[in-house]
This record gives sequence, C-alpha cells and structure tokens, in this order.
Amino acid sequence: MNSKFFDVRKDKQDAIINAALRTFAVKGYKDASTDVIVREAGISKGLLFHYFTSKQGLYDFICDYSTKYMILELTRAVKKSEKDCFEIMSAITSARVSVMKNYPFMHQFLRSIRNEEDPEALEVIGSAISELDRTYKNIYDKIDSKKLIVPDQLPRILNIIDWVCDGFLNERFGSREQDPDEFYEEYSEYLTLLRNHFYASDIDEKVSVARDELNERNETVMKEMRMDMTFEERLMAGKKPLVESEETEEEETEEKADEDTNEDVSEPVDKENESIDDIIREAEKNISG
Repeated sequence: MNSKFFDVRKDKQDAIINAALRTFAVKGYKDASTDVIVREAGISKGLLFHYFTSKQGLYDFICDYSTKYMILELTRAVKKSEKDCFEIMSAITSARVSVMKNYPFMHQFLRSIRNEEDPEALEVIGSAISELDRTYKNIYDKIDSKKLIVPDQLPRILNIIDWVCDGFLNERFGSREQDPDEFYEEYSEYLTLLRNHFYASDIDEKVSVARDELNERNETVMKEMRMDMTFEERLMAGKKPLVESEETEEEETEEKADEDTNEDVSEPVDKENESIDDIIREAEKNISG
C-alpha cells in the first residue's frame, strides 16, 4: 500500500474503506468488483490502484486495517476485571456497534473472510484472523462459567451467542446500513433471553415457582398413591385431574376388583423397597413434565 493514502482527507479515506468493506463482505473476494468500489467511493480506478497497486493489495489493507480497528475497540469495551459471560458478550457487542458507527460493514467483512476460498485472498487473511482470534481468546478465557447451568459447555454457549448475533445482523442489516444503536438495543433483548436460559440462578427461580405450583396439588395426588403401585400407575395418578367424576371412581373400583380376582393367575411382580421421597420425586417429574 502507498503510504500517501493516509495523506488523503479522513472522510475520503473512510469512503474508500467503506466501499471496499461493503463490496468484499457482500460479494466475497472473487466476485468483488473494483469498478463498484471506485464508483461508491467516488474516485477513479487509477487513483485506487495508485494507493493499493492491485485488488489483492486493497484486500490486504482492508484485512489488516479491520482487524486492528476491531481489536482496539474490543480492548476498550471489555473491562479487564469483568468475568461474567453475558456482561462480556454485551461489551463485545457494544464494541462492534461502536465500529459500525464509522464502518457499518466491518464486522460483516471480518466474518466473511473466514469463509473465503480464493487463493489470492487466503494469502493475506491468515495473519489477520489469527491476531483477532487471539484477542477473542484472551477475552473468553476470563469468563467465570460457574453461574452457567452447564459450565463445561461454555465454548458451545459462546458459539450459540455468536450465531445469534450473526443471524440477527444478517437479517436486520443485510446489504443496507442501519442505526447501530437500534441494532444494539434490539440485540440486547436476545442476550437477555439467552442469559435467562443459560444461567442457573434464573432457572432456580423458575424451578421454585414450579415447585410452589406442585405443592398445591401434592396432597390430592398423594392420596391416590400406594406403596405397591408400579411406576406406570404412579404416572397415571400424577396425571389425573384433581376432580374426578363419581362414574370414573366407580370404574376404577370395578377394575381393581377384577385385578384382585385375577391375582392368583398372574405372576407376582417384585417391588423395590422405595421410600416416600423416591415416590414424591418421581411424581414431581411426571407432573412438571
């Protein structure tokens, strides 16, 4: 790259950078046209190649510039002392939004280079990706996963959050620019949903509510249970309505009488010695399910 590019006015530099980011992000390296880039940037093709020599030279500059710019915003946004998973992910999103305000397609471009297959593009992508990945790894390594329901699944949870971000970005942003602050506000709602799903503290609260509801009907259910009932019988008892018709009760009495009559014909079934706590736990599973 010709260093004289940085002597150009900042708004003109950004116009060229943004035109390149948009074109490469949307079209990919092979299908990206320098004619489109110069038209959007409002410069001549000769001037573009004066600064960057070739299409590959421009791509090399855009990769290097984008990774360094994103790394700078990430290190500013994410506090060194922060360990909470979703606070960190929110800070990362904030950094991306800050980038979007100056370069709307930079994050999409950085995602697109991971799927590049063109040999010319791959020649310059390697070092850029490794530097950015190292920054993300240093940030993720600080996360305390103890609050998660499944702490050992942190890498997958981070992938899910990233996929949601990418999907949301593609749906809301597409090939047109949007208000970055509006994007952040909407995406934060998705982060909140994920937080409520993956954090044990929030799940415990839901379990507490469910347990309260369960206790309201435990007494009625337990009256219908006997120690000699099979699991299937306890399952059916747990699923019965709280109020049954007299006709249903009479039918059950008749069925029980038939069972008693045929007791000497059937094979005796061994019953495990189960405590009342075991039965209650199984009933809770059936009722809550």
